[in-house]
Amino acid sequence: MSVLKNKSSIALITGIIVLLLLIPIWYITLAPSIMASEIEKIDSTTSYEGNIKGEICRLLYGVEKKEEIQITVTVHLYAEAVEGDNVIVKMNTKMVNRTDTEEALSDFDQDLTYVFNKFTRENDPNATAADKPREGYDPVYPSHLKKGENFTTWFDPLNTTGTLEFKGSILEEGITLYRYSGSKTLTNTVFMNMFTDCTVSFARTVLVEPLSGLPVYYENETLCVKLERVGLPSRLLLYLTYESTDESKTQGIADAKAAYDGVQLLELYLPTILGVIATILLIGLAFNIRRLKRKMASSAKPAKSSST
Repeated sequence: MSVLKNKSSIALITGIIVLLLLIPIWYITLAPSIMASEIEKIDSTTSYEGNIKGEICRLLYGVEKKEEIQITVTVHLYAEAVEGDNVIVKMNTKMVNRTDTEEALSDFDQDLTYVFNKFTRENDPNATAADKPREGYDPVYPSHLKKGENFTTWFDPLNTTGTLEFKGSILEEGITLYRYSGSKTLTNTVFMNMFTDCTVSFARTVLVEPLSGLPVYYENETLCVKLERVGLPSRLLLYLTYESTDESKTQGIADAKAAYDGVQLLELYLPTILGVIATILLIGLAFNIRRLKRKMASSAKPAKSSST
């Protein structure tokens, strides 16, 4: 045991113990904290293209109910503040008529405030800083998604939760994305504080990078509102549909690659490097013990007496 009390052996043993303790601490505490700190820095702008039609367009903009308005929607999402484990995130949405010198359709603009846990990424339904109570995941999604795994999301136009169901995976520019789709319909609801007895349907299809949980781009979001009254024909009040622009898709895929590489670095490469260093130190300790044992054995041999 004396060889283990040597200064060099103690230093090697200490290094090995520190690294072996650091690996689980890294997985359990440090890596999640670093990922959560990135959530605190959310600041992105994305755009969508689509169309809108229905009686609401006639009332607001003098457009015939069957005539479509071609629209562009710009969304700015950014973190405003951090309160403990919660992040307060603002979403500013602007809509313009892209077929009419980009006339602002300000009746459809929104300024929303989300509050969600930076570790779980779920909305905090009791957060007083949010503009309304929300549950589930939105506008960020859970990380480490597995094939076939569904999750609960917040459908803001319906003010309720829905389920995004796994619909398969695709390969986009060398990175695997999961397709999720979900829809929900509410009946006998009020719309825009103007119409009662409405049927409101909302649907979403989104591509997600599964490791980081980053929404990459939206294939489609659709909101349909119909006035349904007994004995009267159904009236289309609003049909709004849009998808991510090509520019937003390109940027989303680039962001997804960076997010994937970042999580891989945190959860795979760095712990692997720590494990390799610990292994090297363990091998060094074995050689050091062997060297010290040989040195001790050599010094313990009696010196040969010279003949007279």
